[in-house]
Amino acid sequence: MIFKILEAITGYFKDKPYWSKLQPFFVLLSLYLMTVVLAYQYIEWQYHFSLRLSLFLSSYIVKQITLVYLAIGIIGFLFGLMGKRRGERAQSPVGEFIQKYAKMFLKRMAILGLVMVVLVPIFLYFSPRHVSHIKIKFLKEPGADFDKYALVYLIYELNKLQKNWYFDVDFKVFNRNALTDREEKQCANEKNRSLCYAEILSGGKPFIGITTEQLGEDFFWQNHDQVSVVSTYGWRELAPPSAYEFLAYSILVNSIVIHLNAHCKGLPEGSFKESRVSHGDLFQFSPDRAEMKAAILSAHLSRKGEELLFNCFGAEYMNICSDLLSLEWLHSKKVTENLEKVFGVKL
Repeated sequence: MIFKILEAITGYFKDKPYWSKLQPFFVLLSLYLMTVVLAYQYIEWQYHFSLRLSLFLSSYIVKQITLVYLAIGIIGFLFGLMGKRRGERAQSPVGEFIQKYAKMFLKRMAILGLVMVVLVPIFLYFSPRHVSHIKIKFLKEPGADFDKYALVYLIYELNKLQKNWYFDVDFKVFNRNALTDREEKQCANEKNRSLCYAEILSGGKPFIGITTEQLGEDFFWQNHDQVSVVSTYGWRELAPPSAYEFLAYSILVNSIVIHLNAHCKGLPEGSFKESRVSHGDLFQFSPDRAEMKAAILSAHLSRKGEELLFNCFGAEYMNICSDLLSLEWLHSKKVTENLEKVFGVKL
């Protein structure tokens, strides 16, 4: 439809005396639209999902394509001005030939350099960010709450399913006696003591601590910047879903939260704000412990969530997160059979 409209407009202007001046603009516009369409089709082909047109048009991809063609247009316009000025001069003697074209070359290189200096930083600003790997450590032995090694197996399965980041598992369970007096005092008066310990253990890097202890007034997890703590406290009374489904979902949600805090503009405004109303958004506060059951079973990215992840980390990251949050991989025949056969775990 767009190309038909463009063709009709071109046909109207073709017979006009000023067509020669407008033609380069229409050629550039046609190429720009063709590139945008091809980019949209490539995403559909590469990631096997249909991207909403509104999301695509507001994405970093369209912004980057626009910047490239804007640079081409500016360079072409400035080169055209140089050509006009050169045409107004009398022909140079043979002796001045080299000097003349050397100056022209240097001027064009200066224009290219200036445009690149301005546009390249903007191009990089719109580029998807790379995300960090995340360390996972057990802050308490899980005991009867879940099998630690069954969870490690699921974490390894998560590492297999995507290439953007992976989880490093620290098998040494946290020991409070290993803290220095200064570190112990630092956390002694903290309301969120588990989170304080996790921040010390993280060393300033992305970190998720797993515990069975209660997290104060928080039901399921706590987060601060690049550090999160997930707790299975009281989940046995809520199950099903199982503790493994809860942990898989919680680890994924907190991974996204950590990546947004570490590499993007942070969480959307109002995320996890306390409220008694919910529609199942990934970044919403859970108004009731039992509500988490529904959130796990219907886990998905909202439109705002998709747009945020798409523009922060790219189409592949957004698509992978959407697939992983569904937990279909967890309920696959291979994974469920391995859990039951090797670890004696039934989801």
